[in-house]
Amino acid sequence: RQNNAQHVSVACFVDREGERTNGRVEKAPVDWSPEDKVRQDANSFRRKLWLLRKRGIKGVEVRNLLVTLVVVVWMINYMRSPLKFKLPREETFPKIDSETYTVQIMTYRRPTTLIQTITYLMQAPSMEKVIVIWNDVDTPVADTDLPRVLQAWPKPVDIVVSRRNDVTARWKWNQRCTTEAVFNIDDDAYINVDAIESAFKVWKHYPDRLVGLYNRAIFLDEATNSWEYALRPTKAKHATKVFGMVIGKTWFAGKTIMKAALESGNPRYKQLQNFLHDPDHERKGCDDIAWNMFLHSEGFPKPVSLTGLPVFGVGQPGVTGYNVSSDQDAKGWLQYRKRCVDELMAIFGATEPPLPEGLLHTVPLKFPSVKYWLRYHRDMRLVKQLLNTM
Repeated sequence: RQNNAQHVSVACFVDREGERTNGRVEKAPVDWSPEDKVRQDANSFRRKLWLLRKRGIKGVEVRNLLVTLVVVVWMINYMRSPLKFKLPREETFPKIDSETYTVQIMTYRRPTTLIQTITYLMQAPSMEKVIVIWNDVDTPVADTDLPRVLQAWPKPVDIVVSRRNDVTARWKWNQRCTTEAVFNIDDDAYINVDAIESAFKVWKHYPDRLVGLYNRAIFLDEATNSWEYALRPTKAKHATKVFGMVIGKTWFAGKTIMKAALESGNPRYKQLQNFLHDPDHERKGCDDIAWNMFLHSEGFPKPVSLTGLPVFGVGQPGVTGYNVSSDQDAKGWLQYRKRCVDELMAIFGATEPPLPEGLLHTVPLKFPSVKYWLRYHRDMRLVKQLLNTM
């Protein structure tokens, strides 16, 4: 604005074909995904907050800001409701009206974190019981604190002592399980029980699939002509060949999937078992990749991946995974997983990973609120208090 006169300039743009658009850019219609819409809402809210901080916040603006915050959080939770997203699947399994599930935990030399995990999971309303697969064959259960706290838990806990440290034990259906659904979780993992309940609802709609909380991608790197393992599947979305899988830290599976290793009669299962327990090469951290490949070779449909909530390590926030190297040495962990893929492909006699082609379908869970982050530390304090009173 100069000399009380307002000067308005009209810009002319040239599109890719060289046509003048007279002051506006003709944009192609965009097919927004639900996650893009959620991201757009969050960015809009952050911009409003930045503008308020720049101008100075007044009383009425604080009220408007709070109203906007409530609306944005509600919209995000609504958009991320897991039952809003319907995935394509074969109409071979009807929806299961199961009301409970069994938690299965395989443990090895971590009795303290195991007790903390089970104590917290007792809050899950739909959990019927816990089955512990005790793989520490060198340490009797009686030498730990488990017998002392076993009677204090409100729900039954069955301990199955393995004859050897077999990582494929969690692939199999246990006769002590009385529910259609099994929720597998590592002995050092913490997940909000509300998230587990939401994942259970998703599994009831797709009981013929493996439902995991985290997915990974294996893609062809054309520069090196080798198969790479991606912690973030979005990094592989532009690759010419991509295959998806879910990791083994947390997943839901039905009875049909869990019985595949028992009833298949496939000699390849024995090959995989021998590969994972080769005394000359440590490969136990490859068990989830091997299981994804085994289920795909048995004809099971593509797994479903959930997203939206983090997984913590019990007593060690931020440290999760088969080995802490997955966090402390991400590059070394990627190389380890890459070797898993190459060696497993050789066992299957395949030139490509025997996994579902393309990235997995993802179902977003509810947006993680501040309350969720605070509950982790509160719940860990409660767990420690319970353990001290037992």
